[in-house]
Amino acid sequence: MNSNNSTKLYIIVISIAVIGLCLGAGIVLFGSGLTVWMARDDITARADDSAQPVLVAKVPTLPTNTATTPPTATPTLLPTNTPSPAPSDTPTATVVPTDTPEPTATSIPPTAPPPPPTETPPPTDTPTPLPPDFPFIIKENLTFPTNHYNFDVFIAIVNQKNKPLSGYRVIGTLDSGLQVESPVSAGDWTENSGAMHYKAGNVKFQVPNSPPGQWTLQLVNESNTPVSPPVIYNFDIYSPTWYFLIYEEKD
Repeated sequence: MNSNNSTKLYIIVISIAVIGLCLGAGIVLFGSGLTVWMARDDITARADDSAQPVLVAKVPTLPTNTATTPPTATPTLLPTNTPSPAPSDTPTATVVPTDTPEPTATSIPPTAPPPPPTETPPPTDTPTPLPPDFPFIIKENLTFPTNHYNFDVFIAIVNQKNKPLSGYRVIGTLDSGLQVESPVSAGDWTENSGAMHYKAGNVKFQVPNSPPGQWTLQLVNESNTPVSPPVIYNFDIYSPTWYFLIYEEKD
């Protein structure tokens, strides 16, 4: 009886070992960890109403798979939204604006009325200055045709009794700037124009072959002070003329 039990026990142990090896190979093939199989066989023997002891077989530990495992990726920490603080339950005192009193109107004293505008006096007529009071007047001014190109002026400088006066001369100025002076007047009739248009005088103003233009003649005394109004002649070489002047002394 004991011999049969031992045989059964060996068979059971061997079966368990084979099964464990198969499982261990399966674990190695599928990358699993250590698996321990424990088998337990309760053998109940009934002989003479006494139970036989149960034997438990321990499966040997299989070697650990030392295959290199890939490094575990370190997760990147994302910034978390910081929650805004919750509004406090403490009531906030509300400031009630006080009524600002409106400014009172300040009475402004009435201003004095502006003075009346000053009347602008009407413009006064500026009197035209009177011509200078010369001691001689132009009593006679005559023009005669001629056939030469000399600018000739026969001049008689006399008093009111037609008496020739000495010590005077005539200054002639052309508009181009040319200036010519006559000889000093004589106290007698020293100049005459000829038989056709006879005119006598005591001085002659002459510019031989005169250029055309405007001549201004002025009678002056020994101090070169003008003693009569000026006389203007327009001399034209295409229509040559000669002239006769009488300067008469005032009272």
